[in-house]
Amino acid sequence: MRIAGGGYGRLRHGGDFKPVTNPWASLRRIVPWILPYWPIVLFGIGCMVINTYISQQPPRVTAFLLDKVLFPRRVDLIGTVVLLSAGITLGTLLTGFLRTYFLHIAGQQLLHELRVRLYDHFQKLSLTYYDNHQTGDLMSRMTGDVEQIENIMVHGLDVFLQSLLGMIIVFYYMYGYNRHLALLVLIPVPLLLLSIMFFSGWMRKVYRTIRDRVGDMNAKLQDNISGIRVVKAFTREAYELGEVAGVSTEVREMNVRGIRMWSSFGPAMQIIGSAGGLLVLWLGAKSVLVGSMKPGELIAFCAFVGSFYGPIPAFFQFFDSIQRSLAAGERILEVLDTAPDVQDPADPAPLATVRGEVEFRHLSFCYATGEEVLHDVNLIAQPGQRIALVGRSGAGKTSFINLIPRFYDALEGAVLVDGLDVRAVRQTELRRHIALVLQETFLFNGTVGDNLRFGRLEATDAELEHAARTANAFEFIERLPGGFNTEIGERGVKLSGGQKQRLAIARAVLADPRILILDEATSSVDSESEFLIHQALERLMEGRTTFIIAHRLSTIRNADVILVLENGSVVERGNHAALLLADGLYAQMCRQQFWLDDRFADDEDAEENADPTFTP
Repeated sequence: MRIAGGGYGRLRHGGDFKPVTNPWASLRRIVPWILPYWPIVLFGIGCMVINTYISQQPPRVTAFLLDKVLFPRRVDLIGTVVLLSAGITLGTLLTGFLRTYFLHIAGQQLLHELRVRLYDHFQKLSLTYYDNHQTGDLMSRMTGDVEQIENIMVHGLDVFLQSLLGMIIVFYYMYGYNRHLALLVLIPVPLLLLSIMFFSGWMRKVYRTIRDRVGDMNAKLQDNISGIRVVKAFTREAYELGEVAGVSTEVREMNVRGIRMWSSFGPAMQIIGSAGGLLVLWLGAKSVLVGSMKPGELIAFCAFVGSFYGPIPAFFQFFDSIQRSLAAGERILEVLDTAPDVQDPADPAPLATVRGEVEFRHLSFCYATGEEVLHDVNLIAQPGQRIALVGRSGAGKTSFINLIPRFYDALEGAVLVDGLDVRAVRQTELRRHIALVLQETFLFNGTVGDNLRFGRLEATDAELEHAARTANAFEFIERLPGGFNTEIGERGVKLSGGQKQRLAIARAVLADPRILILDEATSSVDSESEFLIHQALERLMEGRTTFIIAHRLSTIRNADVILVLENGSVVERGNHAALLLADGLYAQMCRQQFWLDDRFADDEDAEENADPTFTP
């Protein structure tokens, strides 16, 4: 039995896909992106036109061979036929190579353009967007969906234009041989076109659902692979396999549904075309018998009929690809059409230097759910001051610090840095003066040096060493096999928690911020690492305006101002001594925590003094 809201159920988008009013708008908006590469595309299309024309000549050569060479016994023209055939073969191969090469180059340019545009927009989107979307689904839009667009914009369009041009050339030749038979060939065409248009509209809905489910599957895979240690620790391999298999099964079933329709529709269209070809053969044979048509012309005409109806599967595949691309294009434009919640002002104020004064002025804040998490907060932090935030879980501490670098915008009131509203300056300029050291340290897959230089890309080796020494990280870095060039694995998996935290501090040292944010920076390390980290943090905080979130109240005794948050409001403020004298919530929290610490110390003493010979 599956519990509602858990497992695979949480992956669904909610409800069936509802197509947009004008799905072609997505392709019309993407087409201009390939215009900068029009010389490459134009040359490729030119080669395609020549290739199509040349590839339609063999039936005419055959007719010439029968009617002008073999039956009249013109031996002197055999060499001409051979040269024509060789020229057609070489021309087809050369133009086919050039067409394929240059159109694929254009396709890769389009892929690059789409990926860069998407990633650039991803970086502009606010954290609220990522709070509500799965990473795997967003990655699917940058990979599979983008490739679908490239397939139709270059390869599919190439096949479509070649097929259409080929049909026009073929019909021209057929009309020249026998106009009545040529017009007869056109009879099934309207039925074929109407069938394709009706069928393609239905398939687009199927393909949109498939793209969404592929996004679900990628999201599930990304979650499970990132959390593989948790999966193994709780022996959930079999359960998670079932979850992934469930998502994959739905993707398979939707694809099979599309394949079933596609497989049955294609042969049906070919049957219609074949019926037209048989009718032409019957009437054409009669024309030869009565002398109104030569045998070679009939053979060439029948070959051209095959070439005329032959592109029908290609047309169907093209429209099939269009539906896939429309579905992918909608998903891509959904991202590009999402406006960031946090945007730079049209005329930003300069913020080249910062003293470090931070003010919260009558600030209230709520997330997209509408629940208010901060209410009428007021604070002025002077440059160099240390501001500690304490309170129960959910009191609003993390929301408080997220407003300083403007990860979110306030509902009411303002956050000011050196008297400037943070909404009046560019986000990049603001964040250049702020550094964060978080409880969950994120390190990138790469070397130690790469991760430290994330704080300042142009840092020299000497500056890297200085930052590492400041963060008490140099000694363990020196012991690593490659020193600063040691690969640390994804998320720093090859390092301990304390080592990762000290690298995060060194990264902040290199950034040299005026405003520092510490969010539970020592909560997940052993006592020895905690001592080293505290030393490093003391050096880092020197002369900087620092905001500290800490559940271990012993770490914030020296803070200049302690804010006690409760249900999003500041209920107490002062230094450690003043808040103890006030005997309010802070004093209560201190008593509870120190009592627990004393209990823990007593348990350790009891363990050390226990009789080792005692057997229960």
